[in-house]
Amino acid sequence: MTQQTPGLPRPLPLIDRDHEEWWAGLRRHELLVQECPRCSERIFPPQAMCPHCRSTERSWHRLSPRGTVYSWVTVHRPSHPWFADKVPYAVVLVEMEEGFRFVGSIDFPRESLRAGLRVEAGFEDVSEQLTLLRFRLAE
Repeated sequence: MTQQTPGLPRPLPLIDRDHEEWWAGLRRHELLVQECPRCSERIFPPQAMCPHCRSTERSWHRLSPRGTVYSWVTVHRPSHPWFADKVPYAVVLVEMEEGFRFVGSIDFPRESLRAGLRVEAGFEDVSEQLTLLRFRLAE
């Protein structure tokens, strides 16, 4: 769990209608992608309309939690004062087994990151309403 800066609230994502199920899946410790019932294409990030056939129908598909580090950046300048005592930290782009790429933080020394590193989805329960994706080294 990430330590908090005293007296300063952590910046949290705004959850809109198109992303509600994604965030609900994270609360259940699941990774989800949209699937169009009309054309069967999988869609990420979530959207109101299928970019392939323009259908507004949606269903959700559970993904494997396993993937590999595709790329990463080291953050040196905090984007918000809450992160000031947490820099430098790594943000990773992980290619999941199904081919989707997700961005997240990682519980792994940033100096040891490398492309192809096997990781799995981890979950940071921030509150009862919010869970964040946080990768970890695969077991």
